[in-house]
Amino acid sequence: MLQGKQKRAQETRQRILVAATDLFNQGNFNAVSTESIAEQANVSKGTLFAHFGDKLGLFAEIGLKELRACVEGLHEEAETSTASGREQLNHSLMKILQYFEKQPEFLRIFIDVAGWEKGGRAENFLDVAGSIDKLFQRFIEKGQQDKSIRTMDPKLGAVSVRAFMIHAAISRVCGEYPTTEEQHTEVGKLLSLVL
Repeated sequence: MLQGKQKRAQETRQRILVAATDLFNQGNFNAVSTESIAEQANVSKGTLFAHFGDKLGLFAEIGLKELRACVEGLHEEAETSTASGREQLNHSLMKILQYFEKQPEFLRIFIDVAGWEKGGRAENFLDVAGSIDKLFQRFIEKGQQDKSIRTMDPKLGAVSVRAFMIHAAISRVCGEYPTTEEQHTEVGKLLSLVL
C-alpha cells in the first residue's frame, strides 16, 4: 500500500515538473502562475505547494536539474573533443552563461541558493556547483598539459572561473554587456588575466 502511495506521489511530482517546465519555457518566471501550473498538471495548488513549497522552490528544482543536464552534457562532449583545454573551458563557460541568459530569474535563485546551508535545494546546489568546478578543473588540467593554460592550482583556477561566470552572468542580466558577444569578449579578457 505504501509503495502505491509513493509511486503516485512521484508521478504527481513528475507531472508538476513537466507542466512547470513547459510553462516556464513559454514565458518568464513572473508570467507563470501557480494556478496555471496546477491546472496544466491536473493537481490542486495545495498539492503543488506540498511537493515544492512555492513557485520559487519549483523553479529552483527545475533550474538545477536543467543546469545539471547542461554540465553533464559538457562532460560528455569533453570525452571526444580534440580542442585545447582553454578552448574547451571557454566553450563550456559560454554554454552555462547561455543557460543563465535564457533563464535570468534562475541566476538570482542560483546565487541565493549559494548561501543556504541546509535542505534539499542546498544539497542540489552544492552538487551542481561541484560538478561545474570539476568540469572547469578538468579543462584547466588539460590546458596545462597542452600548454594553452599557464601552471596554477587547478582547483583554485576552477573556483576563479566559476566566480567570473557569476560576475559575467550578473553583468549581462543587469545590462552591463548589452549583447552576448560583448559578454563573451569580456569573459575572455577576464580569463586571460587568470589563465
